[in-house]
Amino acid sequence: MRSKRYFVNVFGKIFAMLLLVMALGCSGTSKQDVLDFLSSDSKDQYKIHLFYETYSGLDMQLLEFMNSSDVLLKVIQGIQVYDLETPTNRDIADKIGLNRFPAIMVTNDKEVVLKTQELEDIRSFFNDIVQ
Repeated sequence: MRSKRYFVNVFGKIFAMLLLVMALGCSGTSKQDVLDFLSSDSKDQYKIHLFYETYSGLDMQLLEFMNSSDVLLKVIQGIQVYDLETPTNRDIADKIGLNRFPAIMVTNDKEVVLKTQELEDIRSFFNDIVQ
C-alpha cells in the first residue's frame, strides 16, 4: 500500500505540470521558468528528459539503463518523455532551444548538465557519476 506522502507527491507533480501547461499558453513564460520546472527535486539526483518527433523506443532503452543498477536508481529521479506532436511539449522544447531530435537532456536541481542525441553519452555521464 502506498503512503499518503507518495500520493501528495504525485498530486503535487500533477498540479505543477498543469500550472506549467497553463503558463506556457501565456507568452510570459521564460526559459528559466521551464528549466526550473524540468529540474530535479533533490541536490543529489538527476532527471532525464527525452524529446522526440518519431517514436524509436529510446525511452525503453533509457528505462532499461536506469533499472540496470541500484545505484542508478538512487541517482536518477526519473525519465520524462515528450512527444513533440503535443503542442505543449513542442512549446517546452522551443523554450529551451532544442531543435534536433531525438534530444536527451539531463538536469540536476539547478541546471541542464547534459544535452545529447546519443544513449552512449548518457551511459558515460552516469557511469562517471556513480564510480
